[in-house]
Amino acid sequence: MNILITAGMSTLSQRLMRIFSKEDQVLLGDNVAIPDLLIRSGKYMITPSTKNAAFNHEMLKIGISRELDLIVPLRMAEIVQLTECKELFVEYGIQLAVPSQQILDAVEFIINPGKELHPDILLNGETFRGGIKIEGLEKESGVCVVSDSGEEAFFCCLE
Repeated sequence: MNILITAGMSTLSQRLMRIFSKEDQVLLGDNVAIPDLLIRSGKYMITPSTKNAAFNHEMLKIGISRELDLIVPLRMAEIVQLTECKELFVEYGIQLAVPSQQILDAVEFIINPGKELHPDILLNGETFRGGIKIEGLEKESGVCVVSDSGEEAFFCCLE
């Protein structure tokens, strides 16, 4: 699986990267300064800013050119913009770990989750790490923290 996690210079991206297996190709992208040494390693890349009017188009271009299977946006502005065009990415075989517009409108996100929380990636209602199915969120995706009971998921992101 080829995966891009945004906000690649953040500790949250580093924590999420560990969820995937060694066989997965995880790329970390960010729109802040990334040292050349990291970019040359092939594990980091520059991604567009959400202030760029063509943000969604540029992210789709990255997804296609890098043959990505999954994009995990971590900043709220990225999540909001990519939610609007989720179906377009699906047409190209790229899954976006973003919730539906209904969830965005109704749920308060945990912003900048601390290290005491253990975020996971929810894909179509099932956590990537533990394979826990969250009732009522069968069609939802995104970064979340699952309750100790495993019955609830709380969406989280970076500012």
